[in-house]
Amino acid sequence: MNRLLAATVVLFLSITGCTKGAPVDAPKGPAGQAFEILAGGGKSASAERAVDLELSGTVRDLEVAPDGTAYLLMSDGATARLERIRPDGTHATISLLNGRHIGTQLAVGPDGSVYVNLYWGEEKKDAIYRIRPDGSRQPVITYNAGAVAPGNRSIGVFSALTVDPQGRLVFAVDVSTRGTAGVLIRRLEADGTVRTIAGRATRFTDLGAAQEATPAAVHPPASGKALDWGTTAAMHVPELAARPDGTIVLATTDLTSGASARTILAVTPDGSLRELAEGTPDGLPVAPAPFTREGDVRKVGNLITGLSASGDLLAVATMNGSGKPPAGGNYDWAGEHTAGQRAVLENLRGFEIRLVKPDGSVSTAAFGDRFALHGDQLYVVVRNLAGGSLLLGRIKIPA
Repeated sequence: MNRLLAATVVLFLSITGCTKGAPVDAPKGPAGQAFEILAGGGKSASAERAVDLELSGTVRDLEVAPDGTAYLLMSDGATARLERIRPDGTHATISLLNGRHIGTQLAVGPDGSVYVNLYWGEEKKDAIYRIRPDGSRQPVITYNAGAVAPGNRSIGVFSALTVDPQGRLVFAVDVSTRGTAGVLIRRLEADGTVRTIAGRATRFTDLGAAQEATPAAVHPPASGKALDWGTTAAMHVPELAARPDGTIVLATTDLTSGASARTILAVTPDGSLRELAEGTPDGLPVAPAPFTREGDVRKVGNLITGLSASGDLLAVATMNGSGKPPAGGNYDWAGEHTAGQRAVLENLRGFEIRLVKPDGSVSTAAFGDRFALHGDQLYVVVRNLAGGSLLLGRIKIPA
């Protein structure tokens, strides 16, 4: 997530969700959807069992590896860490760097490698690190700091990352050089070189002019070619996601949009750029029950920065209302919850997590904070803003 937006998103959220851990008592209400708690609700910050863990802090990102291992990128003040939750329910905290540093976004490759964007001190000290399954780590690309491997330099500030099906790192970078500025979508090739796959920095004179040009720039160019997409200094790409066919989906924002996304675009393997959705002040109302068709993605409403892809599904976030689910209890989390987990779930509020099918139809899956698609599961982070406690759980997406 773009670092300017991260603080905005944290302040913007009003979240609680629910889950399953050690069975203690039955959930409230007869309605709801089954929510399997994977982590949180405990009293120990170093518990080996994830459901005994006391999770707190700011969740910068959530990703799930091919084997079902979930990674939370957490931030406490000026220190970032990874919380790893394996499918067997065990937990481990992974430290990232010594000293002051902030992590902004995660990506997981097909081989289980974790990529994390870190910066410390000044933005000029950005680097994207790769943590391999054996625990070894190294920076794979840095900010204007020469080559870690041939061609591994990027003049700009990283704002989003993902990994494509071939295991290549794809990242968004805000660039400003030689009188031009904008956003580029770049890819780290297998031979270590870096290739731009979308975006073209445009002439920069002043920020006011860039802001005036941005409403048009968040849409694809008339040619439909990704490399013809003229971007500006007043826009950002805070989220990227990769689809199985190699399509890269991205969210755009600008300096005036805060935590809201302007458009959702897709860069196809043949180099074209098309628009999937545009954020609007008013959007589709939430259906009375989850996974009920609500309308077309082009009318989804106030898009919030959040994006995930798996198979032919895309997940986006919206905030079209108060963040409170419709009455009736259908969005309540069903299952057995410990007292600690129940404390997080008292007043369910959050972003509307919307699923988009290939035909463009939209349904609401849940309300929560960060989220990630993995196969037929939706992983969701829910938060108790009053106490700062977090839960990580998942729900099954109906066929």
